[in-house]
Amino acid sequence: MCGIAGSINCPMTESDLNLLKHRGPDYQELIKFSMGDDMVFLGHTRLSILDLSPNGNQPMTTDCGQFTIVFNGEIYNHLDLRRKITNVNFKGTSDTETILYYLREFGIDAINDFNGIFAFALVDRSTETVYLARDHFGVKPIYYYAKGNQLIFGSELKIIKNNACYKKEIDLSALDNLLTFRYNPAPETLFKDVKKLGGASYLVYRHGELKEVIYWQKKQSIISKIGDDEAIAEYQRLLKQAVKRQLLSDVPVGLLLSGGLDSALLGYLMAEESSYPIQSFTVGFEGKGNFNEINDAKETAELIRSEHRDIFMEKDQYLDFFYKSFYHTEEPISEPTIPALCYVSQLASQHVKVVLSGQGADELMAGYNRYRGEKILSQYSRLLSLLPLKLISKFMPASNAIDRGIYSSKFSDELERFVAIFSVFTPDVKKRLYNTELSSLISKDKTYLFEKSYALTDSKTDSLSRLLFLDTRGLLPDNLLLFNDKMTMANSIENRVPYLDIDLVNFIESLPIDLKLRGKTGKYIHRKAAEKWIPKSIIERKKRGFETPVGEWFKNELSTTLIDLIDSPASLSKLYLNTKEIKQMLELHRMKKKDYSRHLFILFSLEMWYKNFYLPAQL
Repeated sequence: MCGIAGSINCPMTESDLNLLKHRGPDYQELIKFSMGDDMVFLGHTRLSILDLSPNGNQPMTTDCGQFTIVFNGEIYNHLDLRRKITNVNFKGTSDTETILYYLREFGIDAINDFNGIFAFALVDRSTETVYLARDHFGVKPIYYYAKGNQLIFGSELKIIKNNACYKKEIDLSALDNLLTFRYNPAPETLFKDVKKLGGASYLVYRHGELKEVIYWQKKQSIISKIGDDEAIAEYQRLLKQAVKRQLLSDVPVGLLLSGGLDSALLGYLMAEESSYPIQSFTVGFEGKGNFNEINDAKETAELIRSEHRDIFMEKDQYLDFFYKSFYHTEEPISEPTIPALCYVSQLASQHVKVVLSGQGADELMAGYNRYRGEKILSQYSRLLSLLPLKLISKFMPASNAIDRGIYSSKFSDELERFVAIFSVFTPDVKKRLYNTELSSLISKDKTYLFEKSYALTDSKTDSLSRLLFLDTRGLLPDNLLLFNDKMTMANSIENRVPYLDIDLVNFIESLPIDLKLRGKTGKYIHRKAAEKWIPKSIIERKKRGFETPVGEWFKNELSTTLIDLIDSPASLSKLYLNTKEIKQMLELHRMKKKDYSRHLFILFSLEMWYKNFYLPAQL
C-alpha cells in the first residue's frame, strides 16, 4: 500500500511528494520526463509488503520504455495473472511488476481481471496518454484536477491543493450535497473542480482531453431459487478463499478486531490459514452504552488465539484525534468512528504493516437498521401514507431514524425514496439553516448522483436488494472505505477488506433478499455460515460497530465547543449558514426533544475541517 502522485505541466517537487510519506515510509521517488510537448511528473511513496527488495520500487517502467506506472494497492490474484504473460523476464515478485506488463500485453480494459484493491496511474509514452484507475469498489481513492493542458492527481487531495496550478475555492453544490448525505458521492469534493474518480472507473487523459470509462458495468441479477444449505456452503467456501487470498504478503498480517461477528469470523479464518499467530487490535470508550467493545474483543481473541492488544480512548484524546484527522481525511466525512480508527491504527502500526477489517459486510447483507426500515416502507407504503406519521412521532422518543423514516415515506418514486433515506438535512431543515447564497440549492434534485448505479439494478427484484446494490457503490466507497483508507494509511498501515473480494461479492449480490434479511435478522447467510466456526455467544452479540458517545457529548460540553466554532469570526457557518438555527438545534438536542446528533456532528466536522484544512492561516 502506497501513495501516488503526478502531474502534467504542473511542476512537482520532492517536498510535494513528502506530503504522502505517511502512506509509504520505506522508499520514495519522483521522476520527470517529457512526452511530446508536455512535461510529466510521477511520484511514489512505498510501503513495502510484496517483494521487499528494490525490485518492487516505483515508479516502474517496462523494459521497452513505453509504459510507466505508479500503483497503490494489492492485486491478490497477481500470480495467476503473471502466468498469462509471455516473453517477459521479471526482475522481482511484486504485483506492481505483474500488472504493468499485464496491462502492456492486454490493454487498459484488462483491469477487469484484477482481484484486489488499487488506484494507479499508467503512462503510455507512445500514444502520449495517461490512465488513472480505481478498483471495483473504490477501496483506494484517487483525486484529480484537469484544466486545459494541465493535470494533477494523487492518492490525497493535498497533492492538488498545495500545487500552484490549482486555485482553491469551495464548491457550493458539493457543500449542499455533503450536508444532505454527510459525505460527497464521487465525483464531487468540496474543492471546486477537484474530482475523485468513481469505483470501477478509469480516466483517459490525452492532450487536454478527458474521458471517463466505467470498466465494470455489472448488472444486478438475482438467483430465483437456491436452497439455504447450498447457499451457506458456497458462502463459506468463497469467504475462506477471500481470506486466504488477502493473506498474500511478505510481512505479517494483523486484524482490526471489534466485538462483533464480522471481524471475529475473519480472525478465525486467518488463524486457520496463517503460519504465525495473528495479532489483533481493539479500541474502546469509557461510559455507558455500546461504547466499550474491549471485553467482547478479548473473548474473541481467546477463541482465535491471537496476540491481542487493546486501548481505551478518553474524550480529550478523541477530540484531539478528531481535529488532527482532517489533515488526513481531507473531506469532512461526518463519521464519529474516525478518531477511534485513527487511534487503533496507531496502535497496530507499532506491530504490523497490514491488517484485515470487516468493512463491506453490512452493505452487502443488510446489516444496518435502516435496511429493516426500507423493508417496512416498501411493504406497507400504502398503509403508511394514510397514517398521520408526523403527529404520531410527537409521542415517540426523539430519534433521527424515526424522522428519516417519516420523511422518506412521503416519496412514491423509488430512487427519490432511497435519496430520502440517505438524507440527513432535509429541505425543511435547510430552509431554516441556509443563507441566501445556498438557498437556491435547497430544492436541487439529488437523484443524478445515483442514477448510473440505479440503472444497473434488477427492476424485477425487491427494492431492498436494489438499495443494497446502491449502498455498496455509493455510501461504502465514498464514505466508509474512504476514511478507512485515510486513517489507516495515516499510520502507514494497509487495510484489506475480504468481504469485498470480487468472487464473494458477485455471489452475495446474486442471492435473494431472504438470505440477507430474514424476519428481523440481518446478514442471515453470514450468521448461518459462521455457525461452522464461531460460538453462538459471539454470533448473537448485539452489533456495536465502533460506537462512540458523541450524541451524549453534544448534550453537554461539546455543545459549547460547537457554539465557539460557529461564532468564530472566520467560521464557515457565518459565511453560509444561520448560526441561530444551529444553536436552536443544539438546545432541542440537549433537551431531548429532537435527536440532532447526526446534524450537529456534520456541522462540527465542517467547522473543524474548515479551520484545519481551508483557512489561509492553516496553510
